Amino acid sequence: MNAFFSTLSCCWFWLLLGFLLGWLLNRWLCKCCCPNHSKTDTTPTSAPANTSSTSAASTNETSKLAEMPAPKVAVSKAASPAAKPAKTAAAKPAPTKSATPSASVMIDIAAAKAAGFALKNANDLTVIEGIGPKINELFHNNGIKTFAALAEATVPQMRAILDAGGSRFRIANPSTWAQQAALAAENKWTELKKLQNALSGGVKK
Repeated sequence: MNAFFSTLSCCWFWLLLGFLLGWLLNRWLCKCCCPNHSKTDTTPTSAPANTSSTSAASTNETSKLAEMPAPKVAVSKAASPAAKPAKTAAAKPAPTKSATPSASVMIDIAAAKAAGFALKNANDLTVIEGIGPKINELFHNNGIKTFAALAEATVPQMRAILDAGGSRFRIANPSTWAQQAALAAENKWTELKKLQNALSGGVKK
């Protein structure tokens, strides 16, 4: 009985060993004779899925591009030429007559002497009531050399010249000097004499 079991076990051993050797031989023959078969089997089957996903993505991009609005082309309007402003002639001011005597009037020395003035020359300012030789010289040195220039001078201007000349000229009152000089510049010696008769030291009485 024991011999029977030992014989059976030995048969099973050789049977399994033969099966294992046959399987290994089959694997070796497959690798040697059909190498492409193994590579084909190992290729991942996810390639078709990638292709389908790529085509789906391209389809989505195409649909998005189709939905995008067309760019607006800015049309610039030609600037209309600016209307030229009408030329307006500048209104010229009407000439006004100067209240001061013209410097071009010649001084009539003979008429002045006939009216009672001891006029030495055409620029002798001493005939003005209140102006002596020193003030005459002072005014000449400061640019007031004629009756017309004295008639155009203001009281503050004359006062400034007198103050600059020294303390001895500050007592002079030039309030009527321009009025007197205007009459002398126009050779109105008679009117000047009447005015001076109403003055005292160049000041109204």
